[in-house]
Amino acid sequence: MPVQQFGELMSDPQKLTRHLIKVILTSFVLAVLAMYFFDQSMSGYFAVPEVTARYRATARILTDIGLSEYYFILALLTWAVAKWIAPRISALRPYPQKIDFFRRWGLNFFVALLLSGVITHLIKFSVGRQRPHKTPDFDPYVFTPFTTHWHWHSFSSGHSQVIFTAATMMSIAFPKMRWFWIPFAALICLTRVVVHDHFLSDIIFGACVGYVGSLLAMTWMRAKTENGLY
Repeated sequence: MPVQQFGELMSDPQKLTRHLIKVILTSFVLAVLAMYFFDQSMSGYFAVPEVTARYRATARILTDIGLSEYYFILALLTWAVAKWIAPRISALRPYPQKIDFFRRWGLNFFVALLLSGVITHLIKFSVGRQRPHKTPDFDPYVFTPFTTHWHWHSFSSGHSQVIFTAATMMSIAFPKMRWFWIPFAALICLTRVVVHDHFLSDIIFGACVGYVGSLLAMTWMRAKTENGLY
């Protein structure tokens, strides 16, 4: 969806609702299809010694780009700088609207990370899917709902949720680079499969949660505070 349509969605609750339902249903169907056709075979492929030697070390490094703490810090730092520091810098005084945008963007980003993170952990806890590395044959159909152990928190992927939340918010802050954010986020998501922390279906729905959670957070911020982006 083109970035410039976000504001239109925020202003039309019915259009936003239809869009979110379409995204969730499409992602769920894709996740189910991936679970049935690709999860086990894809995990098995990345367990082949030659493939592991080629990709795993790099994937292990890249996958940490999806850690949430980096983006919480970025969001809060952007908000704090735009609120207290940037207005006092003489070179930036001619750009009060941009400064205020990034102040609001930092807050919206923080709330988006919180909301999508809560949704992800509720799904993880409720579904209780076993991670691929816990079984020798990468069985994708092992579920132990309502457990707190991280070995059974495979669905959906938290790293994928975080990086797609970041990609959504970055697309808003820097729309001219939107061609980069989503492919980059998808690459980071794929590393979760390579290192056997998640199945393909986990990262598909995790990405969905990150995107949907971001739009819900921006909608809430628009309705409840003066810090909405649209």
